Amino acid sequence: MNNRIIIIAVIIFAGILGFIGFYMSYAGNNSGTTITDMAGRSVSMPADVNKTFSIAGSLTIMLYMIAPEKMLGWNSARNTPENQYVPAEYQSLPVLGGGMNDANYETIIEKNPDVVFIGHGGDNSTINGIQDKFGEIPALDVEGDNNLSDMIPAIKFMGTVLGETNKSDELINFYTKVLNQVNNTVKTIPESEKKKVYYARDDSGLNTFAPGSPQTQLIELCGGINVDQAPVASADGGAMTVSMEMILQWNPDVIITSSPNFYNGVYSNPLWQNINAVKNKQVYLVPQSPFNWFESPPGANTIIGIPWTAEVLYPDKFKNMDLKGLTEEFYSEFYHYNLTDAQTSNILNSSGLTGY
Repeated sequence: MNNRIIIIAVIIFAGILGFIGFYMSYAGNNSGTTITDMAGRSVSMPADVNKTFSIAGSLTIMLYMIAPEKMLGWNSARNTPENQYVPAEYQSLPVLGGGMNDANYETIIEKNPDVVFIGHGGDNSTINGIQDKFGEIPALDVEGDNNLSDMIPAIKFMGTVLGETNKSDELINFYTKVLNQVNNTVKTIPESEKKKVYYARDDSGLNTFAPGSPQTQLIELCGGINVDQAPVASADGGAMTVSMEMILQWNPDVIITSSPNFYNGVYSNPLWQNINAVKNKQVYLVPQSPFNWFESPPGANTIIGIPWTAEVLYPDKFKNMDLKGLTEEFYSEFYHYNLTDAQTSNILNSSGLTGY
């Protein structure tokens, strides 16, 4: 009898210990941590981040590159050409809006993200206002994600929060590799030999950005001279409309555009015939699937634009750079899509480069 009581007591005690162990394990797996975001705010967040959203387009792209399986949705609707090189499971993610004013806060909150990412220039009053909208859901500010000359801190921060430091390190290594390769060549180009470059953003070709804008960083980084020398207007990030007379006066050696309509019509448009870039067939269309290589938005998506822009401006100086291999590596590792040889050739040849 006594032995039976002892055995029962042992079983009960073991059960209690097991329950306590389970509880402590559960609590430990879900216990929170505190992180300092890139606005210097101390924010409490879960130890494990499995569901996320970003209200900033550039951060959504970085999120997709580092941890696509943790994304809850896109900022805006994506068309068929944009989805051409996106796996089907990510094409179907819902559109939850973006920006401080257009994000669908109610729907985002209903999806119960572990954290949300925002990027608002370190303006803490604005950031705190966004945090109020999300309530108990941690809102983390990320800065520098559109600074193409120094975006490593932003990539590292995203990787840390997402628990994907290996992937963020891979992205940093690729970025550092192409940046160093281009910088090492660009620094040997005399100022007198640098190409004059105009960026035509829209169908008219008359919408552009001034030097110092995140949207035109690739020009200067790759050794070009932005022909538009007007100062950046802080209110609009340097966006401006220029006249045909101004472009004729600037007479760029190279034109880069994000508009297929402008690109397809510029060589037959009489207004542009006297510009050197047009006369010498030096107009190039930015690849834009799944994301723009040059800007729109400026961010980690433009890392692959570093070698592309360098070859556009100085094909002879970068003839030994394996742009095709770099493109396939970037798409496979960070866009999660394995390009065929024909697809890679089409992307590069359609941009105005030849020989791919």
